[in-house]
Amino acid sequence: MKLFSAFAAMAVSLVLAAGMLMPHRRADADTDPASCPGAQVDETVGGVHLSPAQTAVIEAILSASKGMGISRRGATIALQTAMQESTLRADVVVGEAVGAFQQIAPGPFSAYAGYDRTDPSAAAKGFFTVLLRRVPGYPTDPRPNHELAQVVQASGAGAALYAKHQSWAEAVTAVSFSGTEPASACAAGPVSVQVVGNTVKLPPQAGVSGTVVAGTAQVAKAIAAALAWLGTPYAWGGGDENGPTRGIRDNGVADAHGDYLKVGFDCSGLTLYAYAQAGVRLTRPSDAQLTGAPLVVPFSRARPGDLLFWGTHHVALYLGVLDSRHLMVEAPASGDVVKVSQVRLGGDFRGLAARPVPQQ
Repeated sequence: MKLFSAFAAMAVSLVLAAGMLMPHRRADADTDPASCPGAQVDETVGGVHLSPAQTAVIEAILSASKGMGISRRGATIALQTAMQESTLRADVVVGEAVGAFQQIAPGPFSAYAGYDRTDPSAAAKGFFTVLLRRVPGYPTDPRPNHELAQVVQASGAGAALYAKHQSWAEAVTAVSFSGTEPASACAAGPVSVQVVGNTVKLPPQAGVSGTVVAGTAQVAKAIAAALAWLGTPYAWGGGDENGPTRGIRDNGVADAHGDYLKVGFDCSGLTLYAYAQAGVRLTRPSDAQLTGAPLVVPFSRARPGDLLFWGTHHVALYLGVLDSRHLMVEAPASGDVVKVSQVRLGGDFRGLAARPVPQQ
């Protein structure tokens, strides 16, 4: 059973992804696909292809997880761990540590005894056995994935190294646990934005090249929906579930910029529209999107698609990290347009991220 084949169909080479936004070489404007139909995600993400042997390890881990009734989160944690411990190589032996998870027999609860640790399926079952014993409530445990991986592994290198593989692992499990092959789609709007499963390719209008890997295809759809309106004017009070609308008067700065004559989005109108395309209802103004969120986490745990806030007056949609920069798409202010910006961490930045789809 080729559990990995659906994800391979995305034509994205899965690799050691160091962050949630994965950079590739910027394409010249005249060579980048001019329109989404027929465009292909053909770049090598991160520069390292997975071999057939690595793919087989992924298949074995996913098969073991489903056979043991492990949730998608548990499978994600296992993939993060195996990528860090062995780069998904089942034959690695370092001293007494063996296999994809670098297990040392007999292991906690003797979970690593009685089987060939170079067998990735058996090794995965050993990993999940320890996870279930040490963190029985792992599906809803509030700690981040990399800390749960460390609870199982007790690595001398610490938990942090597992974190960099989470986005990659989530991309794999999003496809495997959905039971369907991801389709290539385009977001509606004046800017062509390609979406393949839970992967969004940044268009040239973003001003930065890269690929956003969301936690789910649903969140990717929201991200792409916002990006599809890059360059659209800011209009105070503008935007609803169907797209940009005429702005309204504010008897102040917005009137001075003629927002009431423009068709566009304000900040919460853009995020409201984006998530409406993914089947999630948000309300305005911006502060309501924070107070009404089903899950709020510190900015340090933000994921692509989360909403970021400044005071009670501004909201933006987080894209992730590219070249050590936190990026977002926003409708900034009167006189400006929808654009990709670096997250402004100073001033009245709230330091919080609201997650409209908490299971991502």
